This record gives sequence, structure tokens and C-alpha cells, in this order.
Amino acid sequence: MQTLDRETPRIIPGVLRDGKQNTATPTQNTIVVIPQVQPAFYTGMSEELFVEKNINWVRLRDVTFRVELPPRYLHARRASAFVRGTDLLLFTNYSGLDPIVNGNTAAVGGSGAVGIDFGNFPMPRGFSFGITLGY
Repeated sequence: MQTLDRETPRIIPGVLRDGKQNTATPTQNTIVVIPQVQPAFYTGMSEELFVEKNINWVRLRDVTFRVELPPRYLHARRASAFVRGTDLLLFTNYSGLDPIVNGNTAAVGGSGAVGIDFGNFPMPRGFSFGITLGY
């Protein structure tokens, strides 16, 4: 939420470091900063501001449906067919795409932003099918 307005120009309250900062008439800051084009804006913020807490999730990681086939039709001792789905459902209160693929933690320095969930993709949904034969 803290980075959603990164395109909004802003002026940081304070005074300029021009030698007058400790006088009775310091120079007020009038420099416009746009965080999107000046990513150093976020490096002064504590990474703890971006850490989400109490994240919960339930994921349907792997489901396989297998059915035994009559082996006499395939001239085998055993035969079965299967359909498998991976990463079919995800229920979470995490604000990003996927709670397990965030590669932008403060511990690794991020990849494009410090502590910001940026540039990652969720786990892909997958489907496979096949036949198992035993001779």
C-alpha cells in the first residue's frame, strides 16, 4: 500500500542542507520527488514497513486421479490411466501474487526494489496425463 502512489510527485517536509539548516531562517525544502523515477526514495524507508505479518495460506499443491484399466485390452499385467493437476488453488490473505515466490526480501537485497514484492510470478498451474503399463 505504501508504494501504490509511486507516480505522485511530492515534496518531503524539511529543510535543505545549505548551511542555513541550524539558523532561525532555514531554507525550506521545495524539491519535487517522484518515487517511480527516483527509486532511492524508498531506500531511506525501513524494510520493516514492507513486511507483512500474520500471513496464512492454503494451497492445493498436487492432485492425482488414477483409474485402473482392464489389462487384457493393452496386453499387460497391469494398466492404469491418470490425470494430475498441480497448484490448482490458493487461498491467502497475502497482498502479493504468491506468498512463497517472493524473491525481493530484504535479506537478499531484492531484485529491482528493496523489500518490495516486484517482478515475481506465482507458481504456474499445471496439468498432465498418462498411462502406466506393467508387463
